[in-house]
Amino acid sequence: MNANESQAVYAIASTVIMSFVYFIVLEKIKSDKGKKTPRHLISLFMWRKLGGLMILGIIPALAAWLVFSINPLKAGLTPGATGDLWPWLAGASILFITLNFFNSKNTELRDMYPELRLHDWTLKGLTIVAGGWILYLTGYEFLFRGLLLFSCYDAFGLWPAIVINLALYSALHLPKGMKEAIAAIPFGALICYLTIESQSILPAIFIHSLQAISCEIFCIYRNPGMSFHLIKR
Repeated sequence: MNANESQAVYAIASTVIMSFVYFIVLEKIKSDKGKKTPRHLISLFMWRKLGGLMILGIIPALAAWLVFSINPLKAGLTPGATGDLWPWLAGASILFITLNFFNSKNTELRDMYPELRLHDWTLKGLTIVAGGWILYLTGYEFLFRGLLLFSCYDAFGLWPAIVINLALYSALHLPKGMKEAIAAIPFGALICYLTIESQSILPAIFIHSLQAISCEIFCIYRNPGMSFHLIKR
């Protein structure tokens, strides 16, 4: 096994193991029986997102650097050719915002989102949600589209790398239901394409964050038990 193959095996194992660890942490957080005050709910939400950043991003990155001397820049932590993909980013942004606007009518989706179940939404609350998702998805995309995709690409080539990435990405959405697992395939394929074309995970972080945050906002808007209070009187 050569160096590239060893790094790819590490990336695959790291993706599976750290995702499993994160699911355990999530279940622990979900089991919290504390009072459901806004402050407590915000605290749990941020523990989820910061935990994801640490477990899915920082820890695998440090291990890859210490064991394999993998520079984070090699795993996509660089602007690359992101600026050249602005038509793709603009088109994808419009597409996902539009899809989320209509998909938010689905009550099953609103049962899952927003993850932070506040009744009254202020600008502060929306900022916390947006910041939490961006932090979490930075770690998430570093693991999936950075470490995993680039390592497998170097070791096995383009199509095997994409197939491995989509298989793991879709499988790890199964706890949220078959619909999300299936929807993860075309979404993941687009993100893989943007990552490889730009040689950067920044497009993936941007698109994934936009998709997640717009989904949350539209689900809040559609939820009869939630309301916006963005301007203080």
